Amino acid sequence: MPERDDARRAARGSLPAARELPLFAELPELARQVPWRPLAHAPTPVVPCAAIEGYLGRGGVWTKRDDRISPLYGGNKVRRFEFLLADAERRGARTLVTVGGLASTQVTATAIFGRALGFAVTAVLFDQPVTRFARRALLADAESGAALVHGGGYATTALRALRAHGRADRPYFILPGASSALPCLGYVDAMLELAEQVRRGEAPRPDRIVVPTGTGGTVAGLALGAAMLGWPTTIVGVRITERIASNRAVVRYEIGSMMRYLARRAPRFTRRRLPDVRFEIDPRAVGPGYGAPTPASIAAIPEVERLIGVPGEVTYSGKALAALREIGRERPGETILLWQTLSSARAAADAAPVGPEALPPAFARFFEGDVAA
Repeated sequence: MPERDDARRAARGSLPAARELPLFAELPELARQVPWRPLAHAPTPVVPCAAIEGYLGRGGVWTKRDDRISPLYGGNKVRRFEFLLADAERRGARTLVTVGGLASTQVTATAIFGRALGFAVTAVLFDQPVTRFARRALLADAESGAALVHGGGYATTALRALRAHGRADRPYFILPGASSALPCLGYVDAMLELAEQVRRGEAPRPDRIVVPTGTGGTVAGLALGAAMLGWPTTIVGVRITERIASNRAVVRYEIGSMMRYLARRAPRFTRRRLPDVRFEIDPRAVGPGYGAPTPASIAAIPEVERLIGVPGEVTYSGKALAALREIGRERPGETILLWQTLSSARAAADAAPVGPEALPPAFARFFEGDVAA
């Protein structure tokens, strides 16, 4: 469609120029060996959570505004895709194939950035509670031009993803959450970026960093980055999905994978004696499961909007903020930082300029009746 071609050209025009990565400055050998291309407008601001101090019941809480990391789509997938999509380009891929829930921010980011870079995108989506955010995500996915496949349950989603991969032209598979060693380096780099901001006096060094976690990649990257800095900061992953997918063993595996990846490419990394990584998986906010509303996450939706200017949702940001409120009250003497993973880019946060009719018929039922939140 001509309109979508015009949109893709405009999207490419929103991609930033190259920048120097703190990770490559720290380990220069990586710049010659690790695929990377600029997508993020970084560094992102780090600011006090002054707008929601009443809700939190305290001050001394900061936020890292990765919601503003790109005018195309913000959140915590953009830094990962700088590595992952560069790898797809290097390998000569033509089609990105991925899997996620109806409201998956990873799927939306894959659709938007993949199409902006000229890839075909196929996304297989599993069911979750239908929310306003899930509907907006589906419309944004459709508007990007991605091919959407209804997966249903987890087992049928896996089978349909395998089928889609087998049929795709030069496919490149992106794991749920985009969590593997290469893309998770984006949040090692992000932690080094935060350290530069702390050194410049833009924010204090946090005692704890709170972030929603599904597949664990953001927690793993931040925790390894903190260890490389020698910081005693604890990364708190607020679990938003089932324990089998989000637990300490998964995060430790991801950290180990990144360490092996770096050791093979940067001899100076192997000579370091890193302190133990410090992270926790906090289950208090998950409720019945992935995407399921809870009273606390619903109450947090307007507070997210006060903080970053767009409404929160119950899958990620609402649950993270609800947990942050409790963590802050339990640890009144600590400096805490909330790492934003929602997008505040209006083009993706608001309703897309297409309607449900742009989706395959299998998705029509998700636009019928009331939403869960």
